[in-house]
Amino acid sequence: MPARLRLYDLRNSRMPQLVGVCQSNVPAISNYTNTAQRRLLYALEAGNDGWNGTFAEVAFSVNRDNPYITTPRGIARIMYATWCDHWVPVQNIFYEYLKFGNGRLPKRFANSCSCIDLRQMIGRNNAVTFTDLSSPPQYIRVRITDATDVGKRAMIGGTDNNDAVIYTQDGLNKAVGVYVPFDTPFVTTTYQFNSISGIQKDVTNGDVQFYQVDPTSGDEVLLLTMEPSETTASYRRYYLSALPRSCCPPPNSTGSVSVVAICKLELIPVTYDTDYLLINEIEALTEECQSVRYSEMDTPSAKQLSMVHHKNAISLLNGELSHYMGQEQPAIGFKPFGSASLSKQRIGSLL
Repeated sequence: MPARLRLYDLRNSRMPQLVGVCQSNVPAISNYTNTAQRRLLYALEAGNDGWNGTFAEVAFSVNRDNPYITTPRGIARIMYATWCDHWVPVQNIFYEYLKFGNGRLPKRFANSCSCIDLRQMIGRNNAVTFTDLSSPPQYIRVRITDATDVGKRAMIGGTDNNDAVIYTQDGLNKAVGVYVPFDTPFVTTTYQFNSISGIQKDVTNGDVQFYQVDPTSGDEVLLLTMEPSETTASYRRYYLSALPRSCCPPPNSTGSVSVVAICKLELIPVTYDTDYLLINEIEALTEECQSVRYSEMDTPSAKQLSMVHHKNAISLLNGELSHYMGQEQPAIGFKPFGSASLSKQRIGSLL
């Protein structure tokens, strides 16, 4: 069974000794580890799908009336997707702007020249919240889940009820947004927001939740939950074209559709011994940490040694990928005769 490595496991390996760091120096070891993981994750040799353990199958529940997916912090992008037992192409943000393409979806006019609603998933701009602000203007309410976070702050940027960008003064510094000091059980902004353009917060001990609050009724809607180590809010968003209301009959039934996707995972920097690593090959990480160390030395031999250790790390990761995924069992869908099955006779070109 593949191991799920923690910073603790790497700290108690040969790595600290090889890079000249004391085993008890957790900040220095975590810095080396995060740099090594980032270099390996973004290396050209990683290809489209990445290394073993850097992708995962994820299920999303999507409503047809709001056909968007906003991925959580730990997902870099959606690589492949299916809904209703059908494969769905995943397009990047430039797809809708192709010169001879169908244009941006959804179409706003009934007399549009494009009547075809293609089943596909299309990348959109990064989003600040999981759920968009609705029926503005709205107050923003912040709830903390750990009382020890009282006194820490979040900064919320956006436009007020007059659509003017909110600027405030924080001591001698000008802030594009308003600071909200945390308190129990919650704190509500004095500004009403028409839009939210950014959210920042301090490192906390517990999750922090952001709600919109209707100024008339006082109704709350959860917009975002930020993790303790998360300091800025930014998440990938996708538009789902031609998403059915349901995968099951009757055809006009309403409800959520399950979308299953293989996602490329995002690197979340490690800080504490119990934090999990994204790259789970300890020998490859050890080699890459040595590569990082030599790359910071200003000598020709050091640069050569850095490349040697990097190549060793890539080789070990390729070996790990083959060990767990195999080399002779690729996933290939090849249909030279369209929908005609080889088990059928006298269909298409199969005589």
